[in-house]
Amino acid sequence: MAIKFDQQKTKQQLFHLSISLATVLVCMTYMQFRRNWAHVGKFWESFIIPIVFTGELLKVILARYCGRLETSNLTAKQRQKKAAYFSAREIFGGLLMQFLCTMLYAFICIILGAPVLQNYEQTFVLAMVLTLMTVSPTVFLLGGGGSLQVCFCEKVEFLTKSEEISLDLFKYNAVGAIFGAWAGSVVAPLDWDRDWQVYPIPNVVGALLGCGLGNIYACSKVLYSTAKVYYSKKRS
Repeated sequence: MAIKFDQQKTKQQLFHLSISLATVLVCMTYMQFRRNWAHVGKFWESFIIPIVFTGELLKVILARYCGRLETSNLTAKQRQKKAAYFSAREIFGGLLMQFLCTMLYAFICIILGAPVLQNYEQTFVLAMVLTLMTVSPTVFLLGGGGSLQVCFCEKVEFLTKSEEISLDLFKYNAVGAIFGAWAGSVVAPLDWDRDWQVYPIPNVVGALLGCGLGNIYACSKVLYSTAKVYYSKKRS
């Protein structure tokens, strides 16, 4: 029996992953261009946060574009509930949720060894980068209420097919960024005396590289599934 191939789904997945990998590549190219990596931990001197924000926003726009005709498949009640999650109150709730997640990441960084009274700006930048790579995409896509349901592992009733695809791919960003930031701490205590060992440079770079590796893994899964369908059709 030939495996069914969903061309639209595959296109969205590949475009989504391409945006993720391009975001990481642009960030790394920008840091290399600046040469002095000390700017990475500076909120007003670095473009890392705007670049990551733009990349995540583009992925949400892609999901909206791919699903522009799918909302007609939702019931009137589901459409009404979906619209309610993008009211002014829910938008404020989404912003508050991202702020609280940033504070939580900053607290975790401090618990794991970041200075409490020093380098607070660097800790905030790292926490904000992690928030943008983990929580923010879901907030941008589903609003405050929908993202809260996802965080508590509840089923969101109004999801379209394109939104489900994006949510499935967002997890590679999140897992890769968290593990990458944690793994980046390994080089900090080494006595190499390199400028890029200064906190939070290894953690930010680790989050970016972890995000990139996560998306490469997801891309390999998509390409493998596509190749499997192609050879299945060729044999039949």
